[in-house]
Amino acid sequence: MKFNKIAVLTASVLLSTSAMAQANADRELLKPVKKVVKHVVKKADFGSYSVERNLVYIPKSVASVDNIISTKGNMAIVKSDTPIKRVAKGTLVRNTLTNEVSALSGNISVLLKKGVSAHQVTEETGLALVSAFAGTQIAVLKVTGNQDLIEASQTLKASGLVKVARIEVLEVRHKAH
Repeated sequence: MKFNKIAVLTASVLLSTSAMAQANADRELLKPVKKVVKHVVKKADFGSYSVERNLVYIPKSVASVDNIISTKGNMAIVKSDTPIKRVAKGTLVRNTLTNEVSALSGNISVLLKKGVSAHQVTEETGLALVSAFAGTQIAVLKVTGNQDLIEASQTLKASGLVKVARIEVLEVRHKAH
């Protein structure tokens, strides 16, 4: 009989301490959570990219150590004193989805409409032909002189000569971890 009373008493003590431990654990889990910072997506200038008009991409050897924001190989990203007005080869853009900064190649890849030649597009738009892929409707064009890449891309789309016009971004797609 004594054994039964001791067993019941021991079981009740263990259950009550288990319940108290669970209640304390629940209190720890239900503590107020820190405020989550909302990610604001910057308006894109083309595709998913926004032009970084206050940053320039220059050789690291030329850049002042105090002005360097970040480096990529031999190149440095530096804050510019005057905002960039014309988007051209080497202009920096930020991917609004990944927040990565990359440079522009200065080229526009196009998918030509049927019956339209790459030479016809270059004559009508003033762009230069980098390459045209035989047997396909794909061509790569580049801006000449003082043309703006974004404006040239919009002009190409509005011309009715191409189905798709995409500005090439020199972005690293895959990284080793």
